[in-house]
Amino acid sequence: MGSFEAIEEEREFDVEETIFVAVGKNVEESKTTLFWAVQNFVGKKICVLHVHQPEHVVEPTDLNFSAKRLKQPICEELWEVEHQKQHELLDQYLLLLVQAGVEADKIWIEMNKVEKGIVDTIAAHNIRWLVMGGAAENHYSEELSELKSKKAFFVCQRAPISCHIWFVCKGCLIYTRGGSKDSVDLEIASPLLLLGSDIENEQLQNSVSESLTNEVRFLDAEGDGNELERISRSLSSQWSVCSSSSTNRVVGTSKLALWLTDEAKALENLCATETSRRKEIEEVLAREKQEVEKMRNQQDKFLKELQMVQDQKSILEAQLEESQSIVKELEEKIISAVKLLISFKEKRDKLRIENGNAVTELQKLRRVLNGEVPSFCSVQIPAFSFMEINEATQNFDPSWKIAEGRYGSVYKGILRHIHVAIKMLPSYGCQSQLDFQNEVELLSRVRHPNLLTLIGTCPESRSLVYEHVENGSLEDRLACKGNTCPLPWQIRTKIAADICSTLIFLHSNKPHIIHGNLKPSTVLLDANFVCKLGDLGIFRMVPQNGHPPHTNQLCNNPEETSLYMDPDYLETGKLTPASDVYSFGLILLRLLTGRPILRILKDVECALENENLEAVLDVSAGDWPLEQAKQLAQLGLRCCETNQVNRPDLVSEIWSLLEQMRASCIASASCLVSKKSGKIPSNFMCPIYQEVMTDPQIAADGYTYESEAIRGWFESGHNTSPMTNLKLQHCDLVPNYALQNAILEWQQRL
Repeated sequence: MGSFEAIEEEREFDVEETIFVAVGKNVEESKTTLFWAVQNFVGKKICVLHVHQPEHVVEPTDLNFSAKRLKQPICEELWEVEHQKQHELLDQYLLLLVQAGVEADKIWIEMNKVEKGIVDTIAAHNIRWLVMGGAAENHYSEELSELKSKKAFFVCQRAPISCHIWFVCKGCLIYTRGGSKDSVDLEIASPLLLLGSDIENEQLQNSVSESLTNEVRFLDAEGDGNELERISRSLSSQWSVCSSSSTNRVVGTSKLALWLTDEAKALENLCATETSRRKEIEEVLAREKQEVEKMRNQQDKFLKELQMVQDQKSILEAQLEESQSIVKELEEKIISAVKLLISFKEKRDKLRIENGNAVTELQKLRRVLNGEVPSFCSVQIPAFSFMEINEATQNFDPSWKIAEGRYGSVYKGILRHIHVAIKMLPSYGCQSQLDFQNEVELLSRVRHPNLLTLIGTCPESRSLVYEHVENGSLEDRLACKGNTCPLPWQIRTKIAADICSTLIFLHSNKPHIIHGNLKPSTVLLDANFVCKLGDLGIFRMVPQNGHPPHTNQLCNNPEETSLYMDPDYLETGKLTPASDVYSFGLILLRLLTGRPILRILKDVECALENENLEAVLDVSAGDWPLEQAKQLAQLGLRCCETNQVNRPDLVSEIWSLLEQMRASCIASASCLVSKKSGKIPSNFMCPIYQEVMTDPQIAADGYTYESEAIRGWFESGHNTSPMTNLKLQHCDLVPNYALQNAILEWQQRL
């Protein structure tokens, strides 16, 4: 069997930053090699490399045309099953890497020989770093320092010299091959190991040659009868000549007579032998003729059966055509039923919205009757249907996904002609509908210039609709994602002060409002780099069943792990205002240094002890005032104290320092950022009056208008949309309280 090779897809890898690890079918055996690579190449991307030896291969020479055509779907199904198994196998390895917090990828190839597949993959992708097993685990000992695997030996000898290879056994390094010719010091493999497949091919060719020789001999045997007849005729002719000659020579010596007698007997015996052989050949030909006749009869029988099959095929084709007609009719009925179902769903959504509004109004009336006074101003937010959410996100198009984490996925969208961010809460945090509405109502009443505005909600899909900010998250800007410019130190100082101001506002309420999920990815920046804290109170909507979140339950991005969470909360599961202070301290250190979270505390602490703080400051932010940076670094370390009692107070210690710095940075920061406060947001303008709206109302066309303008449009006899000129289904108006509050906040900041 020749080599069979199929690479999953053409991929490009950053070979300078990627460690490729060769793994086998057995996850338990290859796991030690994989973990060795993770432990010894911290910060590198790991790519799992697997060579699959196909089990189901059909040789074309073994099948005639009809058989191949029948078995081809079966072979394709077998190959598809094998490919599915390979994906499942590699997903197990990727899961191990994800749980270990490592960025991972995979590549696999099909080939009859594993070692050749590894070498070909190294050459095809110009792999620079490879880790693979060097010996079976039962060969391992502390003194082991050489390769005990033919595959490893083959790869060591045949891999391109540019690839550096580490051979591991039982989690220990046993041999290293450098990326040059001089480092390859193993003996060359025995040629017999390399020629095994060639010997098999030579044996197969000898077998085919012997079969062909036998066939030639059989064909030659069929011509023996004619040859024997010629020989017989020649001998008879010679005998006649001899007889004639002996007759004419009556007088001769006795010696000549005896010679002629012996020659005649020899010729007679030869003729008898040839006659016997001819008779045997005739018998063989007779039997062959019978076989041919028998095969002709079978052929006639097969032709009759073929005719019957063709007749049945015609009948089945007629039935298939009838079935297709029935299917088409059923499809039309299904389409009609789906349209009817959509109509029913729209009516249901409308009734649910009306019911939700009625329930909200009823709850408000009950609170008024009971004399309850809310701690915040009452704000009504729209409730959207799932159909609207689905259309806004283009059927949840993956390219519209902004972020994904433990608290759900975030999609950008256009909802009622407004750019929004839609957060889909995970299913494992399901609450009752009443609890969900209560949490949403609480969040809707919390208003602050540095809090992300909650525009609406979809109770049906348990999703929250927020305003969309243009400059993404603080995490993205610190990493300069999308080739964005680094944040200057003035803006970073202002962001820290804004976060502190927002936390003071939340913690000053009775009872305390704790953010609970403060980290750079939840600190968002608008067009003017004003920070907006998102995910407020989201931990209450995704409960942890009374237990603090464990690191393994989080995503593999270190920024999304429990590293930003208060260690006391991770131990007890109880959130306090001091928990937000701990998270704020880590954000403050990241603003200063721009470094990853893993070693930031130790790096800053060592820099302060050695009086070398400028060594860890983020130079991309500009020239930090050294004394101010030192004060911020010390403040950040105090916020991250393990004991909550030792953490500074937000108002008296943190804000008193940041307020002074913020005042000195506002003037310079305004020169660094293109201010857009003088430009009125387009969604604040009434499409009819072209003025900032004071009482925005949503019409049936989905657009928002000033109340006076749209009512005047209807009173003048119009029943169409002022924007699309299409007929409206109704003239009812719905107040857009979320937009109204956003306009008020914008006007207050002017």
